[in-house]
Amino acid sequence: MMQFLLLIIFLISPLMSAADSLKIQVLEKGTQVPLKELSVFILPDKLKVTTDYQGRSEIADFTLAEGQIVISTTGFLRYEKTFNFSEQRNIIIYLEKESYSAFETIIVDTKLKRDQSQKTLTRKEFLEMPGANGDPLRAVQNLPGINRTGGYSSQVVIQGSAPKDTAYDFEGHHIPIVFHFGGLSSVVMPEALEQVDYLSAGYGAEYSRALGGIISLKSRKPDVKERSKKGLFYVDNLSAGGLYEAEIDSQSSFLISGRYSYIGTFLKAATKNSDVLNLTVAPEFQDITAIYNREISDAENFKLSLLGSRDRLAFVLAEPYKQDPSVRGAFSNTVNFYRLIPAWTKKVNAFSTYRLSAGIGKDELAVEVGDQYFKLASQVLTTRGEWEYQATPAWQSQLGFDNQYAHTNVNLRLPIARSSGGVGNPISTAEKREAIINQKTTNLGFYWRNQIALDERWDVLPSLRVDRFSVTKETFLLPRLAFRYKYSDSLQLKTAAGLYVQPPEPQEANADFGNPDIKSPHARHFTLGFEKDFREGSKEGSLLSASYFERTFDQLVIQSSATTVRDGSTVPELFNNDGKGRAYGIETQWKFIQSNFNGFVSYTWSKSTRWQPGQSEYNFEYDQTHNFNLVLAKNLPREWKISSRLRYVTGNPKTPVIGATYDADNEVYFPQRGPIYSTRLKDFYQLDLRIDKKFVSDRAIWSVYLDIQNILNTKNPESIQYAYDYSTSEQITGLPILPAIGVKGEF
Repeated sequence: MMQFLLLIIFLISPLMSAADSLKIQVLEKGTQVPLKELSVFILPDKLKVTTDYQGRSEIADFTLAEGQIVISTTGFLRYEKTFNFSEQRNIIIYLEKESYSAFETIIVDTKLKRDQSQKTLTRKEFLEMPGANGDPLRAVQNLPGINRTGGYSSQVVIQGSAPKDTAYDFEGHHIPIVFHFGGLSSVVMPEALEQVDYLSAGYGAEYSRALGGIISLKSRKPDVKERSKKGLFYVDNLSAGGLYEAEIDSQSSFLISGRYSYIGTFLKAATKNSDVLNLTVAPEFQDITAIYNREISDAENFKLSLLGSRDRLAFVLAEPYKQDPSVRGAFSNTVNFYRLIPAWTKKVNAFSTYRLSAGIGKDELAVEVGDQYFKLASQVLTTRGEWEYQATPAWQSQLGFDNQYAHTNVNLRLPIARSSGGVGNPISTAEKREAIINQKTTNLGFYWRNQIALDERWDVLPSLRVDRFSVTKETFLLPRLAFRYKYSDSLQLKTAAGLYVQPPEPQEANADFGNPDIKSPHARHFTLGFEKDFREGSKEGSLLSASYFERTFDQLVIQSSATTVRDGSTVPELFNNDGKGRAYGIETQWKFIQSNFNGFVSYTWSKSTRWQPGQSEYNFEYDQTHNFNLVLAKNLPREWKISSRLRYVTGNPKTPVIGATYDADNEVYFPQRGPIYSTRLKDFYQLDLRIDKKFVSDRAIWSVYLDIQNILNTKNPESIQYAYDYSTSEQITGLPILPAIGVKGEF
């Protein structure tokens, strides 16, 4: 009998022990993030416990039948609640933050920037910036130095350069586009990005092949350190999407996101009264981003990223088209691409780090206009490697390479159209050519970057890059030099200069549609500026930055009506390198940061001109004298937030048409042009508004938002359309008022 009683006591003793203990876990309300190292007080016994890394704490031999739990910590609302401990021994507390909608302007310390031309937007900034609808790349357009393109353009123009002078990359590897059609959304879901970097005049030697600058997207690692899994979804009247991330094991995690857009429904409404476009198939896009990350060790990491994007746009041209009756019938445009990017990083010791990555993918482009077409399929392989070495405490160096290889097939039937000053001759008068092109290209580069601290104030950054382009069979030696001077803890001066080059466009170097003897355009960059932080160690205050930039362009590719002798035959030259240009200006940005009110003002004054033989200097197509952006955000009680953006830009230059001559053979009129780019469209004005409201439950955060672009429905002119005989014209305006109303859930 005694043995039986001892057995019963042995079996129930753990249960008795569990009943005598009190277990408490503290999580952040809404996000369910464990709150570690938090003091939890139990009254009236004045007990104090501290939570561990899982937000847990346990009190053994707890005998209090009833009491109060009190938690008071910075950044959270005070928590007080009475519990019946005799009935409740496992308690989960959801601690509410003081605010879930703080508009934080994150300033990246200039010491952490490798490239002093770099401007960075973090995820916290671009997700809530007005006028961007949560999109990082639209937010970049608010930064100084970014010229405004046409309302439907998906390109980025930097400091008076041409759209083709901007290069785009994802994780350091070239991608063909960063915007979906219409320029309303980036090709990566914003919540999958860590930051967007914008590099302008004087950018560093690890990048090349861009006379204008670089837009670089950096994805984030799955965030599973505090929670093993989480996700979000959103849906509004323009698009829908979702993201999910989770831990696989203690060393591995993954993230996957995707979106689908039905914005064409609204573009249909915007163009329903147009006699130029009749949208029968709405524009649409889909994209997917997936990331796998493995922490091999504390010093070694492997990351695998996948980016896929698809765009399709189709409509019917009104028949006949006012300016050219030969242009009629169906129009379609599709762009598809994907990249698979494995990346490996190894920190050998405190002085040496290796980085190696590759980009494997395919680009597809198809454009059809009636019986004319252009179809491209390109297999792409890019590689990048770098060795970073701390030679001495004052000298850091990076030695690296990058290579772009493409095997491209093109099938086309296109007219060789001529255009001057942005006004083209009728397409029906152009010679049509058909071709099937199979081409392999390699762009190989090596670079050596250095950062040398001359003393506590002066840094010098000498760099050298070598580029080799297989299409033009050219090799370039490109020196670059930058200086930084730390005048004080809050004021830094900087300057940079260098040589830059990019290969010509494929059609410009093609034997059938261009000039196989064409060479690569060149540019020289110079910039001088400062950054001043007025916060003096406080979280609130203001920051001011300003700089002067200048670029001179040489060997620019321009159209040519001359002839040349090639392989013993006289043929049209079509293109040559006789173009030159210059772009210069002053850009400034003032950021102000307060607890519930934040924003910034950016302003750019610039001048961009071009010239060529037989033609005096003229305004460049993207010359914009004034570019002003004002962004404001105000946090309101009860998790409301209101933000707005005001934008003003000088109208783009245009070439006037002063008359026309009739071509009886083709039954079309040829335009008679006035001085090249001597007039301008009306100035651009736009006011955007965004309203957000968050609802926080224990296990999720819900948001409703209203983002209205062009709330005043301003009729901003984007181009001019002429009648068939050029006797009359009308302005084509950009997008009308465009609201996005949606809901977002985070769980």
